[in-house]
Amino acid sequence: MEKFIIDGRYGKLLAANGINPQEILRIAKLPVDTFAHQQLKLTEQEYFAMINAIDSVTEDPLFPTKLVATDNIETFSPPIFAAYCSKNGYQFLKRLAHYKKLIGPVTYNSTQKPDTLTITLTSLSATEPLPNFFVKGEFAFMIQLMSAATGQKIKPIQITATFNDDQPAIIDYYGVPFELGTTNSITFKMADLLVSFTTENTSILEYLEPELKKKLADLDIDDSYGKRVQSSLVELLPRGEAAIEDVAKSLGISKRTLQRKLKAENTNFQQQLNATREMLAKNYLLNTTMTIDDIAFLLAYQETNSFLRAFNTWTGMSAQQYRESHH
Repeated sequence: MEKFIIDGRYGKLLAANGINPQEILRIAKLPVDTFAHQQLKLTEQEYFAMINAIDSVTEDPLFPTKLVATDNIETFSPPIFAAYCSKNGYQFLKRLAHYKKLIGPVTYNSTQKPDTLTITLTSLSATEPLPNFFVKGEFAFMIQLMSAATGQKIKPIQITATFNDDQPAIIDYYGVPFELGTTNSITFKMADLLVSFTTENTSILEYLEPELKKKLADLDIDDSYGKRVQSSLVELLPRGEAAIEDVAKSLGISKRTLQRKLKAENTNFQQQLNATREMLAKNYLLNTTMTIDDIAFLLAYQETNSFLRAFNTWTGMSAQQYRESHH
């Protein structure tokens, strides 16, 4: 399940705009300590639940624009700051598209013509619908930062969305209405995108980009519940704790929640337990001189024979044969 990184300062951003962060987490059914972390990985569903919660507590049609108009929003996270240091709006949008996964579950697909550039938003899975509030915020974000970086009012020439909004306040801010269509797209004149940024800074970019590339790579690390269960079992098994209740407790969730999370990943606790035991058993057999009895004990088996039967099922050979065949 693909995840992205949310900046922990998001809570402060909400508070600065009169929104109670804890109320948002309660409505979205997210952990109460979500904003306490400097960085936190969220799934699309979790992020959009948060966005919809914010939308539910405000009736202001321009609230998404006010969030992105917060002072120093360009320094809110390194990916945004890196884009802000670009040469112009064209490079800004390209750089933002490249690093977008670090700050939101959306991709920027660009369509370039001689005189225009269109950015189309899609969710990472391409199946999760984008909330209206989110779309307005993304487009306002582009407009706000490019206008601030150039010192000019950069406005799109067309916006199409999966919803219609032609309120006067919307047209006044965006310059155009949100026309009903099949995609969430915003089109800019190329001439506007080639206006130089006063914020261009190549030395900062050279400093930031290696770290941003590393963070993109970090997103690809397996952060599934199956992997989290295996990591917990590596610590728990030597203590003789091999029950799902032990693992659920170590992860800070209920047994039923853990079962549900694993089912969503097409696996179950017994499969993860077997996989962990097999991995550890092979490691012990190949890299230590421990006896079979000791290995069975470290894998939290009540009887050595139970371990031997399980190992034969996993590998088609006895533990002793496995050890001998790899030496």
